[in-house]
Amino acid sequence: MLHGNRGHEAGSQCAGRACCSASLSAPARICFFPRMPDHADEAPALEAEARLFTRYLVGRPPPAELVDRYRAANAAIFTEPVAREDAALVAFAHRHPWSVSLLDAASGLLRPGSLLRNKILLMAAILETSPAFADEFLPRDARPLRLLLALLAHGTVAVARAALGAVVYAAAVRSRA
Repeated sequence: MLHGNRGHEAGSQCAGRACCSASLSAPARICFFPRMPDHADEAPALEAEARLFTRYLVGRPPPAELVDRYRAANAAIFTEPVAREDAALVAFAHRHPWSVSLLDAASGLLRPGSLLRNKILLMAAILETSPAFADEFLPRDARPLRLLLALLAHGTVAVARAALGAVVYAAAVRSRA
């Protein structure tokens, strides 16, 4: 049986915790998910994320202005509690920057709406709308044969990343958040 309006089952692991006994005027928290850090605590982590995802997407670091935009967009968009699996994926990417492309490819297939994937897409949108990086996202002239060869090469790499990424993904979701 669910108790209160919190979405917890009676006798669950959160029984007796403050989140279940909080007044109705306080925002409800779900005990099964780690609480998102306060804004002041998450600023360095979001700056590191912005730099990590920008290097993954375009191969160079972002200017401070785009890091600030990324921080502001995170505060506005990602307001819900973070699922343990999502927190583990993002934390794994922070600890192992080499894994971002693999986790992105695997998440695209296994869990397209994951927090990691959404954060990468958010950074891509910020970069795409920035004059300094817009050229990275604009189409290039390509001859048909060159286009076909590039398509085959990129497709092969994408499949390999997704396959290897599925293995890394399984390890990442089991890791600590």
